[in-house]
Amino acid sequence: MEIYAKNLLQDDGTSVYQSLSEHTQWVIEEALQLVDDYTLKKISNVTGVDAEWIVDLIFMSAYFHDIGKATKEFQSTIHEGTISYHSLYSASVLVGIEDFEYKEGEYFINLLLVTVLTHHTLLPYRALKVSFSFLPQAEEIFKGYSKSYEKHLRRECKYCFDFEIYEEIKIELEAIEDDLKYIHNHQRLRTLYTYISGILNLADWLASARFSRTYNMVSFEKKPSKESFMRNLSFDKLRDFQEQLSTFHNSVLVEIPTGEGKTEGSLLWAIKNIPNNYSKIIYTLPTQTTSNKLYERVQDLFDKERCGLIHSSAKIYLERKYEEENGEIDEVFKSDFLLSKSFNKPVTVSTIDSLLKYFINIGRFNIATRNYFNSVVIIDEVHVYDFKLMGFLKRFLELCKEFEVPVCLMSASIPDSIKRLLGIEHYPVITQSALFEKKANQIYKKEMNLDDDLESVVRTYREGKKVLVIRNTVKSATQTYKTLKDMGVENIVLYHSTFKKRDRTRKEDLIFEKLDAKEPFILVATQIVEISLDIDFNVMFTDNAPIDALIQRFGRVNRKKNPERKGTIYVHQVENPLPYREMILDLTFETMEEGYFELGRYVKWLNCVYERLFAEDITIQNEIQSLFDNAYKKYDETIKKLHGIEQSPDNYDLRDIEESKNGYLLYEDFMNDNISPKEYYEYSISLPFYLEKEYLHEVPPEREKGLYYKVLKLDYSFEEGVILEDRKSFLIL
Repeated sequence: MEIYAKNLLQDDGTSVYQSLSEHTQWVIEEALQLVDDYTLKKISNVTGVDAEWIVDLIFMSAYFHDIGKATKEFQSTIHEGTISYHSLYSASVLVGIEDFEYKEGEYFINLLLVTVLTHHTLLPYRALKVSFSFLPQAEEIFKGYSKSYEKHLRRECKYCFDFEIYEEIKIELEAIEDDLKYIHNHQRLRTLYTYISGILNLADWLASARFSRTYNMVSFEKKPSKESFMRNLSFDKLRDFQEQLSTFHNSVLVEIPTGEGKTEGSLLWAIKNIPNNYSKIIYTLPTQTTSNKLYERVQDLFDKERCGLIHSSAKIYLERKYEEENGEIDEVFKSDFLLSKSFNKPVTVSTIDSLLKYFINIGRFNIATRNYFNSVVIIDEVHVYDFKLMGFLKRFLELCKEFEVPVCLMSASIPDSIKRLLGIEHYPVITQSALFEKKANQIYKKEMNLDDDLESVVRTYREGKKVLVIRNTVKSATQTYKTLKDMGVENIVLYHSTFKKRDRTRKEDLIFEKLDAKEPFILVATQIVEISLDIDFNVMFTDNAPIDALIQRFGRVNRKKNPERKGTIYVHQVENPLPYREMILDLTFETMEEGYFELGRYVKWLNCVYERLFAEDITIQNEIQSLFDNAYKKYDETIKKLHGIEQSPDNYDLRDIEESKNGYLLYEDFMNDNISPKEYYEYSISLPFYLEKEYLHEVPPEREKGLYYKVLKLDYSFEEGVILEDRKSFLIL
C-alpha cells in the first residue's frame, strides 16, 4: 500500500497523489537550501548553541514532520476527506527522543517535538484526546532517518532513535506547557524556535507549491549589485548622499529633504548591506497608501515576482491587481500571497505595524522572524509616529542591534529630542548639506483664522496660481471648499480621507491632471497630503500645525526648490487646536519666522520647538510615561507571558488611536447589483467605527459569506465624500 502525503484535484475532476516519501524528500531539500551560513552562524552566536546541532534539528524536523500521515486516520483523510491531526500523530513518535532538548536547569523542552507539532498550528496547541493507528510501514519510514541524514548532510549519523508511539500525547503536551512556565531565557528559546520552525514551515510550503506547480520566488536569483540596480533607475548620476549610502555598511540615519531621492538611496544602501541572495529587504512606511505606491515603484527596480506587499488590506489590493493582469484569482496567486505575507519575498514593502506585530508573536511570527534574522530594514518617515509606536520601535531597534540586522532610518525632519527618545542620537548620519542650503518658499505668518482670509485665496487663484489650502479637519476642509465655490471658484477639488478607495484614486488622477494643465487651480485638503501625494503648488494657505507637520506641508510647494519658481506660504492661526495640542501649536507659531529661508533653518525651528515642548509641557512627560514607556516594555512582557514561543491573538494596537477606523461599504454600493463582491475593495471607505452605532445596516445572513466589510447607511458624493449633518466627529485627515 502506497502512503500518500498530498493530493491535487485536476481540472477533469481526477486527483493526483504525492507519496509521503517524495514529499518528505522535497521538504528536506527545501529546508537545507534555506540554511545559509551567514544566518546560521548568527543564530549560533546569539544562542550559544552549536551550529551543527541546529542543522541536525532542522533536518530531523523536516524528516519527521509528516510521519503522522503514515496512519489509517490520515490516509482516510486523503481518500475520503475525513478529519485527522497528522502533526499530533507525528509528535507522538518523538516524545522519547532526548537529543534535541532545550534545557534550563532541571527543565527542558523537546524542540524537535514542538517544531513538528506546530508546523501547521502554533502553540498553545489545544490537543484533543484522539485515537490513531500507525500503518505497518510507519516504523520502516521512521528508521530511514539515518540513511537520509547521511545522504543529505554527507556525514555519519550519530543519532539512534527507537520507534515508540506515545499514545497519551495529550498528557505530554500538557507537560510541555507546564515546563514552559519555568523557562526564563525566553529570548534564547524564541530565537532557536523561530529560526528552526520558520525554516520547516517555509520548506513545507515550498514543497507543497512545487507539487501544485505554483512556484514561488523566495530568494534573489543572485545577490543584487549596485550596477544592476542603477540600470533600472530613471537617472544616471547619483547625488552625493546616494553615493555615500551605496558604499555605507551598517545601520544609518538619513536626513534629507523631501523629494531629493531618499528612496533610491536607501535601496542602494540595502543592496550594499545584504550578505547573500537569501537576504530580505524590508521597506516600511506609515500608511497603506504610501506602501501601495512604493510597492508599484519597487517592481520596476527589482524583479516583479520577487516583490511583496504586506498590510491589513494588501490581499484585497493585490487581488485586484492580479485580476487586472490575469483575469481571475487562481491557485498561483493564493500560494504566492500565502508565502509573501510573512516577509518571504526578497523585497517586501510593508506598513510599520505589519512588521512590528510579528515581534509580539502575532500571526506566523516564526516564519517572519526567521526572515528578519537575514534582512535589512528601511524605516521611512520615522518622525511621523506617535509616542506609543515609537516606544515599541525603540525596543525593535535594540533587537536589530542584538541580532546584527542593519537598519536605515529616514526622515526629512526628526527633532533631536525624538532621536534621544528613540536612542538613535549616536547613529551615523548621512546627509547632504547643499540640499539644506536650497531655498524654496517665502513664508508669512497670519494672526487671523483662515476662514477670515478666503478672499486672499480667491485673489491668488484669480492671479493664475495653483493654490493648495490645507485645513486640520475634514469638517473645516469641506466647509472651506463649499465657501470657495460659492465665491465663484470653479476649478477646485476637495481631498480628504472620507472618500471611497476608487474615488481617492480618481481624485488623485484629477489633481495631477489639473496640476499639469495651464489653468489656475485650488486643492482644498487635510493633512492627508503631508505623506500620501507628491504634489507641487505655487502657493499654500494652511492652518497652523506642529512644526514637523508644517515642514511636510511646505514640501508641497515648489517641491524642486527652483529659485525661479519661488513659492509662497501663508500659515494661519487656528481657534480650535484639535486634533493637536495647543502648546505645540503656540510654540510652532512663535518659533517660526517670516521670510525666505534655507531648508536648514526649518530644522532649527524644529529642534527649538521640541526642546521647549519636552521641557515645558508636563503632558508630554505623562504621555511618554503612559504610552512610550509601556509600549517599550510590551515586547519583553509579551514574550515572557507567551513563554517565548506561543502565538498571541491579534488584538493589540501598536499606535495610539483615539478614533479607531474600519473599512466599510456604503449601503447604496452594497445594494447595487452592478457592483460585484470582487469590486467591493474599490468601493470601500475607511471611517471611525463608532459610526456603526447610528448608521450600521444589518446584512442578511445569506449575503454575509465572503463579505469583508460591514455596511453603513450614509450619504455620499464624489465631490464631498461622506456627508454628515454633524461633522464634529471628523476631526482628522
